[in-house]
Amino acid sequence: MQTLSKWVFICMSLLWPTFSHAQRVVPAPALTAYQQECSVCHFAYPPGLLPAESWKSITDSLPKHFSTQVLLNSDTQSLIADWLQTNAVNPVWVGTQMPPDNRITRAEWWLGIHKVSKKLPAKVWKNLYVKSPSNCAACHRGAPSGEYNAKTVLIPS
Repeated sequence: MQTLSKWVFICMSLLWPTFSHAQRVVPAPALTAYQQECSVCHFAYPPGLLPAESWKSITDSLPKHFSTQVLLNSDTQSLIADWLQTNAVNPVWVGTQMPPDNRITRAEWWLGIHKVSKKLPAKVWKNLYVKSPSNCAACHRGAPSGEYNAKTVLIPS
């Protein structure tokens, strides 16, 4: 019995990072300027999904923003930049390593959770409703309020 208990403890210890990722609630964006400016083109990602250094890099590169131009007045840009960096407070989950190209969908933690499997087949990313791995709300219906619980995810077929 003691051997079984040790084995269960070891397995749970090794699997804990996976379970803790699957049950995350990330504070939803609350800064009005961020919501207004960033949700014009895409989902307003919670700041806790990237490390502070990534948000700094993204906001410092404005007006160039990935493949588009984003024009903000300097006060608004500073306000948003400061808010994103201040609220990127989840280093245990997200880590401090900047993902390639500052893209959430290229972060190690994201790739680990979204591996192709029976529950998440590769065809999901080609679904017309999903369109892209960056469309969090396509599967995580609670994403706009910061809820990314694996138990409530609905993967389109």
